[in-house]
Amino acid sequence: MNMKRLDRFEGGRAQLVLKSGSSSQTEHMGRVVGECIPAGTVLALTGGLGAGKTVFVKGLCKGLGVRDRVLSPTFILLEEYRGVLPVYHFDLYRLKGTDEVEEIGVLDAIDGTNVVVVEWADRLPPGWLGEDIVVNLEVVGENERRLALEAPIDLIELLKREKLS
Repeated sequence: MNMKRLDRFEGGRAQLVLKSGSSSQTEHMGRVVGECIPAGTVLALTGGLGAGKTVFVKGLCKGLGVRDRVLSPTFILLEEYRGVLPVYHFDLYRLKGTDEVEEIGVLDAIDGTNVVVVEWADRLPPGWLGEDIVVNLEVVGENERRLALEAPIDLIELLKREKLS
Protein backbone atom coordinates (compact mmCIF):
# COMPACT_ATOMS: atom_id res chain seq x y z
CA MET A 1 0.00 0.00 0.00
CA ASN A 2 1.78 3.15 -1.18
CA MET A 3 -0.22 6.27 -0.50
CA LYS A 4 0.51 9.79 -1.54
CA ARG A 5 2.70 11.47 1.04
CA LEU A 6 1.39 14.92 1.92
CA ASP A 7 3.71 17.81 1.02
CA ARG A 8 2.57 19.80 4.05
CA PHE A 9 -0.36 20.06 6.41
CA GLU A 10 -3.16 22.52 5.70
CA GLY A 11 -6.44 23.43 7.34
CA GLY A 12 -7.80 22.81 10.80
CA ARG A 13 -7.55 19.84 13.11
CA ALA A 14 -9.66 16.74 13.60
CA GLN A 15 -9.67 13.54 15.62
CA LEU A 16 -9.78 9.94 14.49
CA VAL A 17 -10.36 7.11 16.96
CA LEU A 18 -9.17 3.65 15.94
CA LYS A 19 -9.45 0.24 17.56
CA SER A 20 -6.66 -2.28 17.29
CA GLY A 21 -7.06 -5.95 18.11
CA SER A 22 -3.37 -6.88 17.98
CA SER A 23 0.14 -5.50 17.99
CA SER A 24 0.41 -6.21 14.25
CA GLN A 25 -2.70 -4.11 13.66
CA THR A 26 -1.25 -1.28 15.78
CA GLU A 27 1.97 -1.51 13.79
CA HIS A 28 -0.02 -1.41 10.53
CA MET A 29 -1.78 1.77 11.68
CA GLY A 30 1.60 3.35 12.37
CA ARG A 31 2.84 2.30 8.93
CA VAL A 32 -0.11 3.92 7.18
CA VAL A 33 0.49 7.18 9.08
CA GLY A 34 4.21 6.99 8.20
CA GLU A 35 3.41 6.63 4.51
CA CYS A 36 1.37 9.85 4.56
CA ILE A 37 3.26 12.39 6.67
CA PRO A 38 5.53 15.10 5.28
CA ALA A 39 8.99 16.21 6.37
CA GLY A 40 8.85 18.37 9.46
CA THR A 41 6.15 16.32 11.20
CA VAL A 42 6.30 16.16 14.99
CA LEU A 43 4.36 13.34 16.67
CA ALA A 44 3.58 13.30 20.39
CA LEU A 45 2.72 9.82 21.70
CA THR A 46 1.00 9.28 25.03
CA GLY A 47 -0.26 6.25 26.89
CA GLY A 48 0.67 4.01 29.78
CA LEU A 49 3.31 1.31 29.95
CA GLY A 50 2.56 -1.42 27.43
CA ALA A 51 0.01 0.65 25.53
CA GLY A 52 1.81 0.12 22.21
CA LYS A 53 3.69 3.38 21.65
CA THR A 54 6.86 1.69 20.41
CA VAL A 55 4.85 -0.79 18.33
CA PHE A 56 3.14 2.17 16.63
CA VAL A 57 6.57 3.77 16.03
CA LYS A 58 7.86 0.53 14.46
CA GLY A 59 5.07 0.75 11.91
CA LEU A 60 5.56 4.49 11.43
CA CYS A 61 9.21 3.89 10.63
CA LYS A 62 8.32 1.13 8.14
CA GLY A 63 6.00 3.60 6.43
CA LEU A 64 8.93 6.00 6.23
CA GLY A 65 11.16 3.38 4.60
CA VAL A 66 13.31 2.60 7.64
CA ARG A 67 14.84 -0.86 7.33
CA ASP A 68 16.68 -0.90 10.67
CA ARG A 69 15.24 -2.63 13.72
CA VAL A 70 13.23 -0.09 15.71
CA LEU A 71 13.86 -0.21 19.45
CA SER A 72 12.42 1.57 22.45
CA PRO A 73 14.85 4.35 23.40
CA THR A 74 13.84 4.29 27.10
CA PHE A 75 17.38 3.95 28.43
CA ILE A 76 19.32 5.75 25.71
CA LEU A 77 16.64 8.45 25.24
CA LEU A 78 17.07 8.76 21.45
CA GLU A 79 17.19 6.46 18.45
CA GLU A 80 17.91 7.84 14.98
CA TYR A 81 16.80 6.09 11.80
CA ARG A 82 17.27 6.75 8.09
CA GLY A 83 14.49 6.17 5.58
CA VAL A 84 12.86 8.39 2.97
CA LEU A 85 12.99 10.96 5.78
CA PRO A 86 15.26 10.94 8.84
CA VAL A 87 13.43 9.86 12.01
CA TYR A 88 14.37 10.98 15.53
CA HIS A 89 12.65 8.80 18.14
CA PHE A 90 12.77 10.18 21.69
CA ASP A 91 11.53 8.57 24.91
CA LEU A 92 10.88 10.94 27.83
CA TYR A 93 9.90 8.26 30.37
CA ARG A 94 12.93 8.84 32.61
CA LEU A 95 13.10 12.62 32.21
CA LYS A 96 11.73 15.26 34.52
CA GLY A 97 10.83 18.61 33.07
CA THR A 98 11.49 20.67 30.00
CA ASP A 99 15.11 21.47 30.95
CA GLU A 100 16.10 17.80 30.67
CA VAL A 101 14.15 17.46 27.44
CA GLU A 102 16.00 20.44 25.96
CA GLU A 103 19.34 18.94 27.07
CA ILE A 104 18.83 15.79 24.99
CA GLY A 105 18.15 17.85 21.86
CA VAL A 106 14.45 17.36 21.20
CA LEU A 107 13.92 20.96 20.12
CA ASP A 108 17.10 20.90 18.00
CA ALA A 109 15.75 17.90 16.09
CA ILE A 110 12.59 19.80 15.15
CA ASP A 111 13.97 21.53 12.07
CA GLY A 112 11.44 20.88 9.31
CA THR A 113 13.52 18.31 7.43
CA ASN A 114 12.80 15.13 9.35
CA VAL A 115 10.18 13.36 11.45
CA VAL A 116 10.37 13.68 15.24
CA VAL A 117 8.52 11.15 17.41
CA VAL A 118 8.30 11.70 21.17
CA GLU A 119 7.04 8.94 23.46
CA TRP A 120 5.70 10.00 26.87
CA ALA A 121 4.99 13.48 25.49
CA ASP A 122 2.38 13.95 28.22
CA ARG A 123 5.30 14.69 30.56
CA LEU A 124 5.53 18.07 28.82
CA PRO A 125 3.14 21.02 28.88
CA PRO A 126 0.50 20.65 26.12
CA GLY A 127 1.76 22.08 22.83
CA TRP A 128 5.33 22.55 24.10
CA LEU A 129 6.69 20.53 21.18
CA GLY A 130 4.53 22.28 18.60
CA GLU A 131 3.36 18.80 17.66
CA ASP A 132 1.43 18.20 14.46
CA ILE A 133 -0.01 14.86 15.55
CA VAL A 134 -0.95 13.57 18.99
CA VAL A 135 -1.51 9.83 19.31
CA ASN A 136 -2.95 8.59 22.59
CA LEU A 137 -2.81 4.81 22.99
CA GLU A 138 -4.96 3.17 25.62
CA VAL A 139 -5.10 -0.46 26.74
CA VAL A 140 -8.71 -1.70 26.59
CA GLY A 141 -8.07 -5.45 26.76
CA GLU A 142 -5.25 -7.98 26.72
CA ASN A 143 -4.52 -7.35 23.03
CA GLU A 144 -6.93 -4.51 22.29
CA ARG A 145 -5.89 -0.90 22.07
CA ARG A 146 -7.72 2.35 21.43
CA LEU A 147 -5.76 4.89 19.41
CA ALA A 148 -6.98 8.48 19.36
CA LEU A 149 -5.21 10.60 16.74
CA GLU A 150 -5.52 14.37 16.81
CA ALA A 151 -4.03 15.69 13.60
CA PRO A 152 -4.45 18.12 10.71
CA ILE A 153 -7.74 17.50 8.96
CA ASP A 154 -6.10 16.77 5.60
CA LEU A 155 -4.17 13.88 7.18
CA ILE A 156 -7.28 12.55 8.93
CA GLU A 157 -9.21 12.68 5.63
CA LEU A 158 -6.40 10.85 3.82
CA LEU A 159 -6.28 8.16 6.52
CA LYS A 160 -10.05 7.69 6.28
CA ARG A 161 -9.85 7.37 2.48
CA GLU A 162 -7.21 4.71 2.95
CA LYS A 163 -9.67 2.74 5.10
CA LEU A 164 -7.77 3.23 8.34
CA SER A 165 -10.88 4.30 10.23
